[in-house]
Amino acid sequence: MSTTRTHLRTLTVAAAIAFAALGGTVATAAADTGGAEVAFLEEIGINNATLPGKSADEMVVAGYQTCGHLRAGGSILDEISAVEQTYHFGQGTLFVSAASTNLCPDFAG
Repeated sequence: MSTTRTHLRTLTVAAAIAFAALGGTVATAAADTGGAEVAFLEEIGINNATLPGKSADEMVVAGYQTCGHLRAGGSILDEISAVEQTYHFGQGTLFVSAASTNLCPDFAG
């Protein structure tokens, strides 16, 4: 559990640094991100793919973590399996699909 927290904290810091490096586009990116996060939460809610026992904020962080794994070269199937094993639920396909569609559409195509 603490390894996951450390990884999530590292991911959050890396994202903050990347946004800071973007300079003037940060406000626009943040506004776009808010809508993406709402769409992500709506999609996983509609599809019954919410993470058991997790808050909305925790699910958004997990969605961004999924995007990070995919961008780092992880396969979709490996990420689906990892999400299902990590969160002990069987909707990894729908969760990863919602994350890649809403939180990292550049990855989804």
